[in-house]
Amino acid sequence: MLLGRSPLRISFVGGGTDLEEYHKQYDGYSISATIDKFTFVAAKLRADKTYQGLSPDYHTYFSSKKLQGIRPKVGHEITITSLREMNFSRGIDMFFSADVAPGSGLGASSSLASNIVNIILKLQKKKWSKHKIAMKVFRIGHDVLKWGIGKQDEFAAVFGGFNMYKFSKNNVTVTPIQLNKSTLREFEKNSMLFFLGERKASSEILKTQIKNIESLNNKTISALHKVSNLTLEMRDALKNNDLSIFESILQQGWIEKKKFAKGVSNKKIDSICRIIESNGAKSMKVTGSGGGGHLFVYTDSKNHKKITMALKKVGVPRVEFKYKNTNTMVQDIRDL
Repeated sequence: MLLGRSPLRISFVGGGTDLEEYHKQYDGYSISATIDKFTFVAAKLRADKTYQGLSPDYHTYFSSKKLQGIRPKVGHEITITSLREMNFSRGIDMFFSADVAPGSGLGASSSLASNIVNIILKLQKKKWSKHKIAMKVFRIGHDVLKWGIGKQDEFAAVFGGFNMYKFSKNNVTVTPIQLNKSTLREFEKNSMLFFLGERKASSEILKTQIKNIESLNNKTISALHKVSNLTLEMRDALKNNDLSIFESILQQGWIEKKKFAKGVSNKKIDSICRIIESNGAKSMKVTGSGGGGHLFVYTDSKNHKKITMALKKVGVPRVEFKYKNTNTMVQDIRDL
């Protein structure tokens, strides 16, 4: 039996420029860091040709003796599509779950797909580069499942760590960001994460954003150009261990992100942000495409308790986490 683990991520700035519809015309940049929240997959080969999948997050079980031409239950699309696209023809039992609920905005779908592809490669006794794995996962989501996704989440899961990504027409470049130990401690100490609820309209937000890009909507294109430039400024601030500038850029990025498409923010999110601001924080952003999921807040730790209590009163729980410099990995339990 193989056990796979793949990290989730927090994107700080530049999300949206990782959409192929944007960076096939303009270079895009984003910065994200993986955290100690994961997707998990357990896979065991079968003697027959049957696929069996169990997804506790979607409360579903699915079984079939053929993978081609079938319509899987919700929650099993990633698994079955990945098996098909990797030309896997053997019988297999798969269990898959995540540390977060579906629609988290933390890149869980891409993390899970990266996890599954990595496990299939292990079963096929194939060794691919990290770049090739990430691009395969992207093609599964973008070209086959038609999710309208970008490339940031796949590369974050496969490479892991704190990185800046450059997205160009024909390539993705991954550049690690190094903070000194004291800066990293302060960075983590000042970081907060809250669960807003499932992003019910996230796919529609992305479709609208892609439509705006393809129609050269000036508001959307200008905002994407701005966050791309802000990413380079954030990289320089982090390179210089200047977290005050990071804090300022994070908030500027959120202002621009709300211009990408209708629904990135809403009345509920705006109200929550006002509560956070009234309790001392200046910088925050919704993770993922928007509309829900998780809210990242960066502020001096002295403000954390009162922000946590204020949001708890309105039903928005804090999610404890740490940054984790790890990537998608697989272990054969026979080797343990």
